[in-house]
Amino acid sequence: MKKITFLALLLIVSTTINAQIFSDDFNTETVDATTFANWTSLDEDGDGNFWEVFDADAQGYAWIMSGLGVDSDSWEGGTPFTPDNYLITAQPLDLTDVTGTTVSFIVGTYQTNGTFLDDKYSVYLTASNDPAIISGETPILTRFVGDDVTASAGDGSDSAALIIIDASAYDGQVVYLTFRHYDTSDQNSVLIDDVVVDGIVLGTNDVTFQGFRHYVDASSQLQLKSNSNMENINLFNVLGQQVLSQKLNNTTETVNLSSFTSGLYIATVTIEGQTKSFKILKR
Repeated sequence: MKKITFLALLLIVSTTINAQIFSDDFNTETVDATTFANWTSLDEDGDGNFWEVFDADAQGYAWIMSGLGVDSDSWEGGTPFTPDNYLITAQPLDLTDVTGTTVSFIVGTYQTNGTFLDDKYSVYLTASNDPAIISGETPILTRFVGDDVTASAGDGSDSAALIIIDASAYDGQVVYLTFRHYDTSDQNSVLIDDVVVDGIVLGTNDVTFQGFRHYVDASSQLQLKSNSNMENINLFNVLGQQVLSQKLNNTTETVNLSSFTSGLYIATVTIEGQTKSFKILKR
């Protein structure tokens, strides 16, 4: 395998990789707080329960969550709730010069016995931060917690999962990001951590990569789309080792990642002689 130095890999990342538009791991917040530095937390059902901060490490689970995160409950201490709770970015996210927008986060539950996983949540990108308007918009994702976590191993190892959403339909817009927990009663909780909005920030003359999209689907296939024919892709692991080099010749391409170990990779794609780098996460 071809290997480049980690410093060289960092140089590639810093000069051409997609920029992190927004991120929050909630680790600067305070446990049990319902007010946040980067979010507005709203209790639209009026039961006095909001999205609040929890300590993932204190659970003693062998899961991918760590540090602090946020939760919204539909049951706590024997009391059922019917939440309609909103967590909205305090400031809008500027995607004006961004292409290939993705939204990623970890979703989880306190459950470890495979039950009470039907907490429903949606993720929105909207021009407005008014919940009355947000609720009428089409979410970019609607799931039940149990769609992605089985939470049956007993040690919490399968009680959280990474979610990555292709949000490229919102490229060029200014939007608020919202997590909504609703249409649920007497289940358990929705846990959210490590929220990241990513994308390639285009320069004023960077028209070659306008329309470029990428995401890893549920079958571990890296899906690539562009307005012009792509020429090649290279993939590097976090050690700087080149683990894949593949020629491309179409505007739509698929790269099979099923044999790769889970983790973060740096991909470089060339279109019309110009190269861009971006991060991908193989689950």
